[in-house]
Amino acid sequence: MLRLVQRRPLASVAATTIAGTLGYGTYVEKKANIESKHSIPREYNRDAIAEYWKERPISILSRISTIGSELVPIFARYVIDFKILNNDEPKEKEAKYQQHASELRHALTRLGPAFIKFGQQLSIRPDLLPASVLKELQKLCDAVEPVPDEIALKTIVEDLGDDILSKHIPHLQHENGFDKENVKLVAAASLGQVYKTKLKSGETVAIKVQRPDMVERVSLDLFLLNQYGLFLDTIFEVLTEQIPFHVDFIDCFAKGSYEELDYEKEAQNQLYFKKEFKKRKCDVHIPAVHTDLTSRRVITTEWIDGIKLTDADQGTIQRLIPAGVDIFMTQLLDIGKFHSDPHAGNLYVTESGSLCLLDFGLCADIDDQSRQAMTTAIVHLLNGDFDTLISKDAIDLGFLPSDCDTTEIKPILTKILTEGLLEAGSDLHARKRRLMSISNELNEVFFRYPFSVPPFFALITRGLGLLEGIALSGDSNFDIFQASYPYARRRAVRLFGAHILQRTATQMK
Repeated sequence: MLRLVQRRPLASVAATTIAGTLGYGTYVEKKANIESKHSIPREYNRDAIAEYWKERPISILSRISTIGSELVPIFARYVIDFKILNNDEPKEKEAKYQQHASELRHALTRLGPAFIKFGQQLSIRPDLLPASVLKELQKLCDAVEPVPDEIALKTIVEDLGDDILSKHIPHLQHENGFDKENVKLVAAASLGQVYKTKLKSGETVAIKVQRPDMVERVSLDLFLLNQYGLFLDTIFEVLTEQIPFHVDFIDCFAKGSYEELDYEKEAQNQLYFKKEFKKRKCDVHIPAVHTDLTSRRVITTEWIDGIKLTDADQGTIQRLIPAGVDIFMTQLLDIGKFHSDPHAGNLYVTESGSLCLLDFGLCADIDDQSRQAMTTAIVHLLNGDFDTLISKDAIDLGFLPSDCDTTEIKPILTKILTEGLLEAGSDLHARKRRLMSISNELNEVFFRYPFSVPPFFALITRGLGLLEGIALSGDSNFDIFQASYPYARRRAVRLFGAHILQRTATQMK
């Protein structure tokens, strides 16, 4: 050993340092597991989650290592196959696409909920990925590897209790186990899996059961995501004139994602939306909730017979997407609370041909001032009134500070909004080309001006992106901005009167 140290002193010092660090980290984590007063909170609290995980450095390093070991090899093989070599015949290339998609799906599944949701968002972008890849990734919406039925049954019994089960679902009592004839697994998603069964009354219901250890796994990923946001804010604060916003931006998404783990909160959201949509006579079906058969890890709702919107024919998609856009805009600009996860597994077509919205776990709130500002901003954007959009709406929404002199930035933002959004449509390839052509202007906005992104836009952009992706599968020329205009215009008239539109440019055709 002494001879090895003498021959390779630097390597020996490095190995000793690493071993010592890991040993100390293990000691700190074991001590925290025994003595720490910090626990993972039920309600989302960024600081409390950070306090919990900072005492567990080995778990953090292990998670980072796991993420790297899963994704880096897949990315490397993709670069080699499609960027460096890229000389295959079309059939061979298609086969490689499918192979890469399958590997990516399995890797995202192993990495857990946060990564599965990323895959879900990619799965409905026909303008980004080939059809074979989309089909593979769409399995992440409701075909994730399920946990054994016995584990799900244990969760149901622990949360609801035998007394409740004997009254409503006797065939789910612990001593009866899963009656395979009356309880059928129909879907398995990132956080839980869904069973179809009948109540004692004869009503068919869906029971969603959360996977084990979700709170711990999700909170660790959200902690790492928040640390990444903190890193970005530090870098951007030093190198640019930006007001730091990444932490708050990510925090809004993290809060919504964490609340998905509380099925009682999801039940409250679902009941609220059902009431609000009914009040506004919206053309959408929201399943009823059985609150007496709902807990933090179990939720029981009305069973819906139908198909996923993405599996419907193009005519049905084209018929229902305008209603979907109106429903989303109603949430965004009127109700002030919106469903942020309208992926392929959460938008159904009922047997009667109506649109049905499922899974209200990931939702977010928008205050009244922001709703009014967004309403007028959409109208100003699509009417080409960039002067008002930049000097007033951008400040009201928090993209620019209230004391910002917009005189110098107006021409730059006008070019970005016109060429990067309005003239590019929804095709992300076209939009990317447009944005590349105005990259100098984008850099100038981000580096020279105090530009920031409001926190709630994290979930708005996710929701709009998911909805836009589904619409593109039925209409390749769909434009989310133009589709949003009719509702925004009607809403602006109701809020401010028709005179607000008389001060804008002629409506774009």
